[in-house]
Amino acid sequence: MSAAVKGKPIEQVRETIATFKQLMTVHETSLGEKTELPPVDLRALGELAALQGVVKFPVRIKCATLAWNTLSQGLDELN
Repeated sequence: MSAAVKGKPIEQVRETIATFKQLMTVHETSLGEKTELPPVDLRALGELAALQGVVKFPVRIKCATLAWNTLSQGLDELN
C-alpha cells in the first residue's frame, strides 16, 4: 500500500483507496451470484490488483482493507 501511494497527491491517494475498497467490497457482495459487476480499474491499482483473490476468503477482506481504512481516516482527520 505505501508504495502505491507514496509521493502521490492526496486526491490520487483517495482515488486509489476508493478503487481498492471497491475491488474488495463490490466483488465480495456478488460472490456466488450471476450479476454484472461495475468495472474496477485494475490498471490504476497496479500490483495491488494481485490482491483481488482475497475476495474468495471473506474473513481476509477486513485484513486486506484495514490499512486502507486507517489511511482514509488519517486523511479525513488531516482536513
